[in-house]
Amino acid sequence: MKLSRILTIDEDKCVNCHQCIAVCSTKFANNGSGDSVFINDDLCIGCGECIKACTHNARIPIDDFEQAMESLKKKENIVAIVAPAAASNFPGKYLQLNGWLKSIGVKAVFDVSFGAELTIKSYINHIQKNNPKTVIAQPCPALVTYIEVYRPELLPYLAPADSPMMHTVKMIMEYYPKYKDHKVLVVSPCIAKKREFDDVGLVDFNLTMRSLENYFEQEKIDLASFEKVEFDNDPAERAVLFSTPGGLLSTAERDVSSIRNVTRKIEGPHTVYRYLDLLKEQIDKGRAPLLIDCLNCENGCNGGTGTTMQDTSADELEYLINERRKDMQSRYKSEDNNEESLNKIQDTVSKYWKESLYIRKYQNKHKLFTNNVKTPDKEELQEIYESMHKYSDDDMYNCASCGYNSCEMMAIAIFNGYNKPENCHHFLANENEEKTKDLREKNLQIQKQKNELIEQSESLLEFIGKIRDYAKK
Repeated sequence: MKLSRILTIDEDKCVNCHQCIAVCSTKFANNGSGDSVFINDDLCIGCGECIKACTHNARIPIDDFEQAMESLKKKENIVAIVAPAAASNFPGKYLQLNGWLKSIGVKAVFDVSFGAELTIKSYINHIQKNNPKTVIAQPCPALVTYIEVYRPELLPYLAPADSPMMHTVKMIMEYYPKYKDHKVLVVSPCIAKKREFDDVGLVDFNLTMRSLENYFEQEKIDLASFEKVEFDNDPAERAVLFSTPGGLLSTAERDVSSIRNVTRKIEGPHTVYRYLDLLKEQIDKGRAPLLIDCLNCENGCNGGTGTTMQDTSADELEYLINERRKDMQSRYKSEDNNEESLNKIQDTVSKYWKESLYIRKYQNKHKLFTNNVKTPDKEELQEIYESMHKYSDDDMYNCASCGYNSCEMMAIAIFNGYNKPENCHHFLANENEEKTKDLREKNLQIQKQKNELIEQSESLLEFIGKIRDYAKK
């Protein structure tokens, strides 16, 4: 069991500053024991925080752009599915993006937003049929990987249904037989989606919006020059919001008006992982919500790890998505949630949904953690502390200058070979103090030797003077 590589390091640019470790959601995914930090793929969940934090541009996201373009050059049969975040990443041009895709040989383009409509139906069916204690939404692959590797006790609560992307792919295979044997290219806002595609096995290329934008800039391609091309599937309605935090909840609320009262919306790596760490206890106590609408990225998929929009205002991103929502609701005439329009939406979605088609199962990958991270016993921990020049509680600074949140975490990293004492602030301060002390002692010895030489010189001069006096006599 291995996790595919979704990030690589430019060692020439990495200065080993440990900022990547400081922001890492799992800490031990980064190895700082060498001259540059490198990544342990099996411990990396793809949260993308290190990409944003690295001011040296040493972190390079990996996708399948080159492989996809090569396949298209060979004129292989390919269909594309486009994530709803395209509306914010290609402002006013997401339909021209479809035109460009078809111009380079893509046979059909499908909207993942409609897969999100199917996802909501799968979720509601699961809740109504199985009466679960809690359902953790799973469109975000970074969160799924975190649970599989670090929090396997939460696996029974992950929604047993595919993500919107996989709903879309399975819909194509089932209801569009013309494209059943085509390769699938995903225009994606997320590098971590590669992990999901590996597990499910139905997607050939994860092509990120970041790579597309870089390619368009490099080749001087203006999407505005391409024809607007509608998607090849029926239109989505409110689920075009799925790329926005709370978009899942807003869509589900259309079909179950009271669901907001039993749902928690939570996103952002600074809060969501700590929340998941404590969730099982809250489930056992009966205090957890029924539905958890959760995402890794603070701005949702609109500012995902496979985009260039991490620093864009949330207001701007969500404005663009909401403009599209208004457009889709006007198509269905559902702005006022009138019964006729809502029934039309339900009928459209139901044509492409069957209970057995969109089931998702998960793997317990906790061994990737236990095989890579061993916990030192008390004696071993003390030995590590001593190698860091820590001999008492007063030496436990927990200053986080090493990138970890505590001296104990740093010690565990050193124990597992993921760091070294030389990267500890206290160690360096102690070493400098010792060197200063040694230098001071050497200076004292030199001064002592100098004084002895002076005394010897004075004695010698005195002796020479006596000999001269004696010679004169």
